[in-house]
Amino acid sequence: MATLSDLLSLPDLGLRLIQAGSGDPEISWSSVTELLDLSGYLDGGEIIMTTGLALAPDDARWRDFVASLSRARVAAIGFGIGVNHDRVPQPLIAAASMYRVALFEIPLPVPFIAVSKAIAALIRADELRAARGALQAQQRLLDGARGGQRPAEVLASVAQATGRQLALVASDGAVLACTAGFAAANETGGAEHIALDRESSLRLAVAGNTPLTPEGHAVIAAGSMVLSLSLRGDSAEETRERERWERLAATLLAGGGSPASVAILAPSLELPERLRAIAVQGRAEDVAAWRRRPRSGLDRLIAPASEHPAAPGLALAWQLCADTETAIEQCLSAAKRHDLDVVVGRPGRLSEIPVSRRSAAARLRALSATAPLYTAPRVPQTVWADRDTPLLEALLALGGADPATGGSATANTPAGSAPAPSHATVTPAIRDALSERVLGPLSLRDPGIGESERDMLRDTLRAVFDADGQRGPAAAGLGIHRNTLRDRLTRIERITSRSLSDPDDRAELWLALRLEDLSMR
Repeated sequence: MATLSDLLSLPDLGLRLIQAGSGDPEISWSSVTELLDLSGYLDGGEIIMTTGLALAPDDARWRDFVASLSRARVAAIGFGIGVNHDRVPQPLIAAASMYRVALFEIPLPVPFIAVSKAIAALIRADELRAARGALQAQQRLLDGARGGQRPAEVLASVAQATGRQLALVASDGAVLACTAGFAAANETGGAEHIALDRESSLRLAVAGNTPLTPEGHAVIAAGSMVLSLSLRGDSAEETRERERWERLAATLLAGGGSPASVAILAPSLELPERLRAIAVQGRAEDVAAWRRRPRSGLDRLIAPASEHPAAPGLALAWQLCADTETAIEQCLSAAKRHDLDVVVGRPGRLSEIPVSRRSAAARLRALSATAPLYTAPRVPQTVWADRDTPLLEALLALGGADPATGGSATANTPAGSAPAPSHATVTPAIRDALSERVLGPLSLRDPGIGESERDMLRDTLRAVFDADGQRGPAAAGLGIHRNTLRDRLTRIERITSRSLSDPDDRAELWLALRLEDLSMR
């Protein structure tokens, strides 16, 4: 940036510094005024030139004049002598000293327009230097791309030219490469993400508080293009690589494979401690598009499903995902963009992936078999197999065996419940905890909704069960219209996260109500 010292050093102007300010201020522009308060019209960094036409040499308002310019963060005040004042007024010098605003003298032969032209020339020269620097940085990036420059080297070059910290982020949220200070800068102020392809499978994360100039933006754009080009491989090789990862994913889902298998395909990729099996369902063309999307990191662990879809025209597929909030959010976002419903399996270690798959497969019935085909627009559905331990499984676990794993029930005792005894006795504490996990706000011990509304919804649920699921008799028994009954049932399904069209969910809701009835006796 052009600075005040650059302006004062121009020999043709003969400017003389009267009072130094704070440091060597940068100049953004220049302005001429005879107003007493110009602060509302300034952006900061301006050189303000005046002849003091409105004020006498000993006028006390010089202090107010300087105070207003100090608030506007001007670069300096240029005072033209020989027009209205033979010398710079002493009160102006004192005020400039008090507010730490730079003040310089403009001699009579020098017109203000000459100073303005000199400032414009300095700014233009600085912009040209910045543009040349940006062009050189872009050229180095492009030369590196032709020479097979690694992503980390590209990030370092961009960081050096812009003062920002950068990282290359995979589609599963994993950081593939980054500059040394990226983690700290990201925690301090967050990062802006730039997609390197249409599917956002690779993103450039830019963090830091250093102001970006137009030239800095240009360097980041060039770095993004270089990264995009260098990471886009041959399509035939990409297809073979995709097939290798799909075979590995299918092996892991079936209970085979090991961390060594992943190391063969990606030696630098570390498997997380816990993973989830995720099922996606939707129209066959949407699932195919989801499978073809560009991927990187663990996001490549996808496989076609061996299960039959719930209806003709639908398709299923599986994905393995790290059990982290970022990775799961990335997976869900990608599925949502392709209009796919998702079932998220329970988390587990690598050896427990088949268990995670079975937990997700058991919840596939909760997805609509018709909405993906006939409802538009629609909001894709997400079901979590570990939203809680299903009530029936939890009751079976009290007998000492987990139906999902065939092992001990200790590791699968529902969170928030009392420890499961070694026999099949359901204690009051366990009974209450199990019913609360199913009914949620409808539970008698949950203050989430008002008592009158909770009783109304519980009575509605009982009436539907008493009518064997027939809504006409249930509405008649309650004395309400069928549409009112439908609205109540929709609310029950939403707040309990269970579907009355699913037999397992219906059984759990009925059993939870019965458990609470028993506990009230």
